[in-house]
Amino acid sequence: MAGQVGLSQALAYARDLKSLYETSRARERELERTQARLRAAYQQALQYAIDLRKSYRGLEQASFQSLLGLANALEAKDVHTRGHSERVAALARRIALAAGVPPAAADVIAQAGLLHDLGKIGIPEGVLRKAGPLSDEEWAVMRRHPILGAQIVAPLEFFAEGAVIVRHHHERHDGSGYPDGLRGAEIPLGARIVAVVDSYDALTSDRPYHDVHAPGVALSILREEAGWTLDPEVVAAFVD
Repeated sequence: MAGQVGLSQALAYARDLKSLYETSRARERELERTQARLRAAYQQALQYAIDLRKSYRGLEQASFQSLLGLANALEAKDVHTRGHSERVAALARRIALAAGVPPAAADVIAQAGLLHDLGKIGIPEGVLRKAGPLSDEEWAVMRRHPILGAQIVAPLEFFAEGAVIVRHHHERHDGSGYPDGLRGAEIPLGARIVAVVDSYDALTSDRPYHDVHAPGVALSILREEAGWTLDPEVVAAFVD
């Protein structure tokens, strides 16, 4: 009798162990299925993020190209400024790299060079194309173009640093520039670079207010302005 009771208890214990094992295995399988679902959801979310980033970059580039089209259209209306921004951008990037600026930041400076005069689209033609000297009132209007340009590109969040360069590319080393009267190191490096290159290209281009200068003459003028209106280190890098 005692043997039968012991055998019955052993069988019951075995059944309990088997049930516990099966329950444990079922939980493990469910956990594996849950982990598989989580991995699949993660991969799906990751792919969605990648696709969203690609779409965002595409929108960024489309927006930038639209603004660049406006800038090119603005320049194309005047034979004196045609190609000006492209030349400024190319030279600005070279100077930035020579000054030790990382390539990505140099690209932003070049992009700002492409769009630095975009704000002139908001300046009246009579002021923008005037052959003779501008009056004080006309100069006040003309000096709004860096602010207008920065406002136009401001919605491009990825171009925040470029917008700062566009706003300050007419600041001067001695504080005599506009729109904010910044001086020296207060002026962003990108804006100082664009200022030097912009000045050189303007000097070596035929403009309504002056004849074209030979490159050597233009460089001499830049040297004279170094430390006065233009950053001396940037001028030295440009001349080199």
